[in-house]
Amino acid sequence: MTILDSLLFCILIAIAAGFGSFPSSSHHRRQCFLTNENSVSCLSRGRLSHRAKLHSITSQSASVAPSNSADTEKVKRHRTYHIQKPKTTRQKVRTLFQKAQYLEKKGLWRKAAQTLSDILVLDPRDSHSYLALARLQARRFPNTTRATIAFHNGTAACPNSVHLWQAWAVFEQNAGRSERAKELFGRALEIDPYNPYVCHAYGLLLEKDNATAAVNLWQHALEKKSTAALVCSLGTAYIAQEQYTKARRLYAKHLNKVSSDRERTEVALASAWLEERYFSNINGARQLLTESLRNATTSASLVQVALARFEGRRKNERVTPFTSDGGIRKNAERQKLEQACELNIQDSSSLPADGRVFNALASIEVKARRLKSAREILHRGLERHPQDYSLLQAAGKVEERMGNYTGARTLYRASLCIQPSAPCLVAIALLELHHPTSKKTNFALVKQLFEEALLIDPRHAPAYNAYARCVFEQEDDEQQARSIFERGVRAKCSDAASLYHGFAKLELALGNIGSARKLLIEGRNAAKRQEIGKDSPHRERALFLMHTLGMLELNSNRIVAALEIFNDGVAQYGNSSQLLLGAALCEVRLGNVEKARILFEKSVMNDRRHAHAWQAWGVLEMKAGNWKAAKTLFQCGIKNMPRHGPLWQAYAVMESRLGNVTEARALFEKGINQSPNLSSLYQGWASLELREGNSEDAKVLITKALTLDKHNGAGWLIASEIEQRLGNRGLSMLLLRRGVECSPSNPSLYRALGEGLLGEGKINEAREILEKGLEMDPAHAPLYHSLAELEARVCNVQGLSKLHQRAAAMFNSNVMEPSQNSSDAWASKIKAARLRNVPTKVTALAESASRGDAIFENDADVSTSSLLDDLSSQLLVGGISNLLTMDDEEP
Repeated sequence: MTILDSLLFCILIAIAAGFGSFPSSSHHRRQCFLTNENSVSCLSRGRLSHRAKLHSITSQSASVAPSNSADTEKVKRHRTYHIQKPKTTRQKVRTLFQKAQYLEKKGLWRKAAQTLSDILVLDPRDSHSYLALARLQARRFPNTTRATIAFHNGTAACPNSVHLWQAWAVFEQNAGRSERAKELFGRALEIDPYNPYVCHAYGLLLEKDNATAAVNLWQHALEKKSTAALVCSLGTAYIAQEQYTKARRLYAKHLNKVSSDRERTEVALASAWLEERYFSNINGARQLLTESLRNATTSASLVQVALARFEGRRKNERVTPFTSDGGIRKNAERQKLEQACELNIQDSSSLPADGRVFNALASIEVKARRLKSAREILHRGLERHPQDYSLLQAAGKVEERMGNYTGARTLYRASLCIQPSAPCLVAIALLELHHPTSKKTNFALVKQLFEEALLIDPRHAPAYNAYARCVFEQEDDEQQARSIFERGVRAKCSDAASLYHGFAKLELALGNIGSARKLLIEGRNAAKRQEIGKDSPHRERALFLMHTLGMLELNSNRIVAALEIFNDGVAQYGNSSQLLLGAALCEVRLGNVEKARILFEKSVMNDRRHAHAWQAWGVLEMKAGNWKAAKTLFQCGIKNMPRHGPLWQAYAVMESRLGNVTEARALFEKGINQSPNLSSLYQGWASLELREGNSEDAKVLITKALTLDKHNGAGWLIASEIEQRLGNRGLSMLLLRRGVECSPSNPSLYRALGEGLLGEGKINEAREILEKGLEMDPAHAPLYHSLAELEARVCNVQGLSKLHQRAAAMFNSNVMEPSQNSSDAWASKIKAARLRNVPTKVTALAESASRGDAIFENDADVSTSSLLDDLSSQLLVGGISNLLTMDDEEP
């Protein structure tokens, strides 16, 4: 090489180095993809970079996801698509398809669809683009013909594409057109008779009506290729037919035949569930999980969580979650997850695919109300997995629970920047609904966020649940809310318990008891089907569905049916404090006090923070005359849940009934300090002062109670009684009428007002009020007595006979065979509670009170002593009745 050649070579190297230093424009072009898109996905954009967003969290969580070397490596590995000039049409198609995938991942649906359409202009026979476009249209416009047209065009251009025919068949199946779906599946099988994807999807369609045909189809497909979907579906079918040994052989045969690590993990988890649940082979199940963890690579975190849940189920049922000194014992699930997190942090040789174990451990801490601990766990997880969008979403939820709404929004947006997901969009929607950035909630934006969440994942049940509840509560549009739930039912959501539970609670709020019962039973059956062959991650939601169903039956006076449901729930999902309490209440109603005590004890030992369980148990002992035991139970409940006002109320009322007035006053005062906005505490204290003859003090207290809650019917009764004591009979009657207007579902108000009118000699008006009370609550027995006394007073024999028949149809002394009308009575009460105004007759009576004809006469008054006794018992037993609606909130 000459000197001139050497110099030329050096110059060329220098030029190349200079060009190499120019910044890449790929990031700028990728940002261009995200602009000018009319979509709520703009939340995933912003001027701050991902790392800058993580460091912009406000004071209490300055940076939940600090950067480190792993972050740098992740950024280096992050795929970017440089738009260069390809030389061939195939290269152009490949580049545009990658761009479309990126746009769809970021939620830019219109741009993704346009890009796929551009590909089909370049190559009208590209089956992958037809398939991607058709699926995108099916998700964006599920109720239109756009997807059908896209599938038709695709299969016409690519008639031998099995995946196009299969995707079209699944779309028709989800739309409820089963016969058309079967025809399309048949076309796909003509092309490839052993295609595992077609056989699996077609088998799921056939299984509902012809399980044998589905089993034969899956067996046929497994002759050529083993996939986790085929193996697990066939195993589930065997389990449903109670052919457990056949399922065991199936899993053992195909465990090592499936191709990928993820699929081997799926089969191993199904096999472990079979050994644990149906063979009670605990050691065998543990061995399968341990071996799967040893061999897993990308699915290691999934197995770690499954193993922790397994250990939790095995040990938590036999060990109380509390130590002897009242501290919290770390259960087996929590210990396993902590070990997995430490291993995840210390083992730098291999990085697991995600931070699932950190998320699972933080979830346990959140449920135990240890939010600071959950925040620290997620902080450590994000140090290890800074690109895990689900960890960022969980961290945002923790910040939201702690009141740090700015930090929560920042974390949610950071999660969306990595990957838009339905749970994150739902979280943002609920945050905007309850804590909007502006003074007024932008409900149109909230609904758009829900719709985009369902666009990303049409089978995400919590999105349907939250969306429908939001529409019902904010717009009072029950038809639209019901239609949203029906969309979820048609989508066959993966979390059936959440969807059916929310749908049933909507019907329950409307007083449609029969519809609610039907939905809850369907949801229970669907949830059981979903966990036949594997450990469902939604078991806790199924547990709450069982609790609501049991309480529905208990409220309908179907005691035996309710007890069976609670016992079934405990057998299905293990010891649950809510289910055990429900079973205890059933035993109380059946008169089995000893059994009830055992169940109450199990309930509080399972969750010492379950205030309703302490309260109900204390009331039981108090009614039995075990005052010391009741006192101890109330004190234990207050120690564990000091801010639960009804516990203070029940304890104070008990002391007042024992004559310990000073102690009762002190308890009411302490309860008000802990729960200053609970009207029943002021009401109970007013009742005490009225009994002691301190009418003025009672008047001040009941005024405060009614200021806090004007819909409290018992408060209006006490206020009326106070004025009666002070000699203001006219004002007393006015208060009763006002009480009926404010609390139209309270039957005691109708009875008191009717008897007051009867005492004034206004027979017809009294009868109308008592009849209206029975219409509002047909199961309130004292109203029948008052109306019977009225009819006897005027010698109305025919009216007495009709009333007797009506009461006989409503009440049944045999609790084993409840009355057919018990559910209808409860439905009437629910509907009455939703009324904004009382019917015209009662309003007219209130207006006519000012004219005052004979209104101040006091011929027949409500008995003071009996009223106070009734109120005292209502204060005590009311806490138990409140359990029927307060204990079934979803986590």
